[in-house]
Amino acid sequence: MATIAPRFKVFISKLCPDVPEFSAKASEQIFDGQGNLRMSLPANFALRGDNFRQEIDMTAMPQIPPEQRKAMEFLKLDKLTLITRVDRKRVYLVFSGIHAYLEFPLSETFLNELNVQSTAVNLQKTKIGTETINGHACTKIKVTASEPNKPTEEGILWCAADLQQLPIKIESIGKDRMLRIEFQDVQIAKPNASLFEVPADYVRLSNSKDILPYATAKQRDAKSAAPK
Repeated sequence: MATIAPRFKVFISKLCPDVPEFSAKASEQIFDGQGNLRMSLPANFALRGDNFRQEIDMTAMPQIPPEQRKAMEFLKLDKLTLITRVDRKRVYLVFSGIHAYLEFPLSETFLNELNVQSTAVNLQKTKIGTETINGHACTKIKVTASEPNKPTEEGILWCAADLQQLPIKIESIGKDRMLRIEFQDVQIAKPNASLFEVPADYVRLSNSKDILPYATAKQRDAKSAAPK
C-alpha cells in the first residue's frame, strides 16, 4: 500500500530544497478531462522529516454514497488516519474509533520509484505571475517535469512567501485529469513525534477483511455493556 505523500515530498524537494516541516488542513481533488469533480479528499496533514500523517473523515467525501457513510459512522469506521513511515518502510492504516490498525510494507518498487523521481526527473520552472491564496501572497510557478521513457507532465504551484515558499496550492495537469492539492491553516513547525506512532493499546488486525467483523463486534459489545 502506498500514499501520495512521499511523492509530494520528493517533488517539492526538487523545487524547494528547504521544505519546511508543517501541519495543515489539506484538500485533494481530482477532476476528469471535462472538468468534472471525480474525487474529493479533505484531510488534516502533517509532515515531519520523510514521515507523513493524514487524518481523513470519510463522511466528508461526497463520492461515497450517503448510506455507506452512515454505516461507517455507526461502526466508528468514519475516522481514518494514514501514517506513512518511509524510515521504517511501513504504512499504518489506523481506525481511531475502534482502536485498531492495519500495517502494510512500502514495496521496494515504490521506494525505487521515489529514488528515481529524486534523481532522474528533470524539473523546469517558470514564474508566471503572483496571486494571493487564502490570504498568503504567492509566486505562481509553472513546472514541467520530464522523466526518461515517460510523458512530460505539467503543473502549477502557488508558493507562499510568508511560509518559506511552501506550495500551498498545486495543480497537476494530465491528459485526461487534473489533480489539485490545497493547504489551509498552515503551521510551520515540527509536528510532535507521537503523531507518527500508532498508540500502544491499539489492536493490530492481520487482514483488511478483519476490519468489518472487528468493528461489528466492538459495536455489539458496547451495546451489551450499555445500561438497560
